Amino acid sequence: MRWDCWGSVCRRRCKGRLTGEHMIKAVIFDLDGTVLDTLPDLNACMNAALEEYGCPKITLEQTRAYVGHGGLQFAECALPEEKRGQAEYFYRNVYCPIHFSCKNEHTVTFPQEKECMDALKDAGIKLAVVTNKSQRAADVLGKTLLKDFGFDVIFGNRDGIPVKPDPTSTRMVLKELGVSESEAVFVGDGDTDVQTARNAGMRSVSVLWGYRTKEELLEAGAERFADTFPQLKDILLGM
Repeated sequence: MRWDCWGSVCRRRCKGRLTGEHMIKAVIFDLDGTVLDTLPDLNACMNAALEEYGCPKITLEQTRAYVGHGGLQFAECALPEEKRGQAEYFYRNVYCPIHFSCKNEHTVTFPQEKECMDALKDAGIKLAVVTNKSQRAADVLGKTLLKDFGFDVIFGNRDGIPVKPDPTSTRMVLKELGVSESEAVFVGDGDTDVQTARNAGMRSVSVLWGYRTKEELLEAGAERFADTFPQLKDILLGM
C-alpha cells in the first residue's frame, strides 16, 4: 500500500513535469553579482563621488566587500571613518547623481545566462528581480541590458520600504506575481539573499559567480549552490 501511494505521487510529479507543471512557479533573482556583473561600474561611480568629495578612492576588492546591502551602506563603508556621519548627504547629493548618469559601459551579463532564463520562461516559470539598488538605477538596467530576459517584475529600493534582508519587498513581488512563498525560489550571490529567502519563508539557491565566497554563504546558512547558469537551470527545473 505504501509503495502504491508513493508510486502515485511519483507518477503525478512526472506527469506534471511532462506537461509543464513545476513544483515552483516563480524565481526571484538578486541583481548585482547574480544577473549582472556591475562591480566595475559601481567602483567607478563611487570613486568619482569620493574624488568629488575630497576622499581617497577605494579598490575593486573593497567595492566587492561593501556592496549588497543598499547604496547608503555602500556609501558609508566607502567613506573615511571621520566622514561616515555625512554618509546620507554624500549618498543622496554626490553619489546618486553620478550613479544615475552612469552609462553602465562595463556592466555585463554572465555566460549562458540568457539560455537559462529562456528555459525557465519556456517552462512557464515567472521571473522577477528584487534588488537593494535604487529603483531608478534598476529600471535603467531593466530597459537596457535586461530588456530581453523576460522579467515580469524588477523591484528596486523604494522610499518607505526596507531593504533586504527584510522580506517586505520580496513578499510584495510574490503578491504581484500571484504565487506563494512555497512556490517560489530566491536566487542570489550574497549572504543578504540567503537571509532574505529565510525571512520570507522561501527556498534559495546561492550562486558562486558573484561577490561572496562559498564560505561566507555557508556561514549565512546557504544550502544549495550553483557554479554556472546551466547548473542553476537544472537545479531550478528539478525543484
